[in-house]
Amino acid sequence: MKRLFCWAALALGMLVPGACGKAPEDVSEDDARKNLLELLKAEDKLYQDQTIFSRAMGKNMTYSVWLPGGYDDTKTYPFLYLLHGYEYGDQSHLDRYWVQKGNARSIAREYVKDGGVPMVIVMPNGLDSFYVGKYETYFEEELMAEVEKAYHCNGKRAIAGLSMGGYGTLYHALKYPSKFTCAYAMSPAVMGEMEKMVDEVADKGSFPAFTIEVGEQDTVVDNTASQTLYLYLKENGIRCEWISRPGVHDWVFWQACLPKALKAAGDSF
Repeated sequence: MKRLFCWAALALGMLVPGACGKAPEDVSEDDARKNLLELLKAEDKLYQDQTIFSRAMGKNMTYSVWLPGGYDDTKTYPFLYLLHGYEYGDQSHLDRYWVQKGNARSIAREYVKDGGVPMVIVMPNGLDSFYVGKYETYFEEELMAEVEKAYHCNGKRAIAGLSMGGYGTLYHALKYPSKFTCAYAMSPAVMGEMEKMVDEVADKGSFPAFTIEVGEQDTVVDNTASQTLYLYLKENGIRCEWISRPGVHDWVFWQACLPKALKAAGDSF
């Protein structure tokens, strides 16, 4: 019994002086194991660098996935696809960036703890693709199918991202509107004829709710182009929120965006 309690305390980070002393005599070993399993189940989980072979990309691709505390594989969950921005140099672990630089795990944990909707968060490695071309096929047809089967999607999904990932967010939500309940673009790199993508969808009511959030001192992306798209969405009766606040193109700004993106996604589910 002492060994079991000591191991449990160590595993859960709860070891204190005397924790491996006498175990309560009224707690059986089976009860202790059961309680430990319940505690472990209540913890959120993060799996990084998960691998999937992509025919579209012609190689193995990686993604990370966050599971909320209490995740139960006999149930289904809504999904949030969280996209990173453009990065120079080594692109082999970009699926980790939202966790490593964006504090995504802690922010998501607090969101659920405070009564938010438990959701599965998938963070794909987007390389430098802007989430289009061959990557678009991989994302829409291969990655989604695999992760939603593996982690039990309930058919509801949202999408969010920063910079290049903000472009990917807008692009996928405009091109595949019925797939998403919410699209949250942070400091998006708005390029090309996105207004034309709006025109190509006959049923404007099929679009998800959009939010575009930009930093007023951001000189990396064109906020004017973002605002023009926002106004065009509004003109077409599409739900869209515009947030402009002090900030630049950095992780401080995006970490402040993420709680709002999680709430927007949760509300849309």
